Amino acid sequence: MELSKQVASQIVKAVYQVVGSDINLINADGIIIGSTNEKRIGTFHEAGYSAIKQGIPVFVSRQHDYKGAQSGVNYPIFFEGTPIASIGITGNPDELEQFGFLITKITEVFLKEQQLNEELLSENRSLHYMVTSLIYNNIQNPKQLEALLEKYQIDQTMDYAVLSIHMRDTALERSLGFYFSELGCHLSLYLYPNEWIVIFDRETFAKFSSEEFCRKYKGGLCAGIGPFVPLYQLNQSYKSAQSAQEHAQRINLALCSIEDISLEFVLENLPRNIQKLYYEHLLNSLTEKELHILETYFACNLSLKDASEILFIHKNTLQYQLDKITEKTGLNPRVFQDAFLLQFAFLCRNRI
Repeated sequence: MELSKQVASQIVKAVYQVVGSDINLINADGIIIGSTNEKRIGTFHEAGYSAIKQGIPVFVSRQHDYKGAQSGVNYPIFFEGTPIASIGITGNPDELEQFGFLITKITEVFLKEQQLNEELLSENRSLHYMVTSLIYNNIQNPKQLEALLEKYQIDQTMDYAVLSIHMRDTALERSLGFYFSELGCHLSLYLYPNEWIVIFDRETFAKFSSEEFCRKYKGGLCAGIGPFVPLYQLNQSYKSAQSAQEHAQRINLALCSIEDISLEFVLENLPRNIQKLYYEHLLNSLTEKELHILETYFACNLSLKDASEILFIHKNTLQYQLDKITEKTGLNPRVFQDAFLLQFAFLCRNRI
């Protein structure tokens, strides 16, 4: 393990608060990497280097032959039984000896913290590589991916779905991490600059409450969820999740599922000039009365009985009107496929 300059600086500050004397932190090469005297950083400290090599404290008196050392004590810093650095304290060695145990304990705390941070960083990198390899379908090292899938106990025979979250405020990152961790989602991470990704298996998804999620995060994010697919087709689920997420942003929803998206979604992705051409081609030949009859007929799910009652006309009269509409448009509203095309024209008309 190699001490980082940041941790070295933290150790120097912490020890200085205890002993009140000048402090130097020396790395395994004998170079000062942290000091209360910044001018000494980057210089060689022979006594500190000797403490590391011998693995014992080196006491320096006023009469000494150590290069770059002043009177004081140099304590070796051990990590897992091996000296990796030393800490030098300037002053009377006899007076400083009492601080030896406390100083070594302080440094141990910082070393363990650095180790945990490095392990966490390594863990995050592994998770990031695995998730992005799958959702981008960019598997550069299949063996490494297989090893990670085994490490995270990912069953390759199961189906998975991607949840893509657009954070309006990246301050939500920590909250989302905790939220999905509590659900048992191990495949959950932040993607720069403002996306959070979750990969659900069916068991974990069953615990996910969309109502609770929307209540908790409404206004702070927009999310979309794709369909369940085999593991190595997650890029398809991710693309669908992104489409659903973009739809959620446009209509200001907290969460939208690709499976819930209606014709409105199709229309959003259809240029307005095409929509206008389509509805004008089919509907411009109809009178306002005929348009009203047709809309009422569709609202009644193609029921002649219900539509005629709402329109206050006889069923035969309604059938006659529908026949006239068929003549004008070339589409029969009583035939499902033709009715769909006419309804789609109404949707285009109502949006413009």
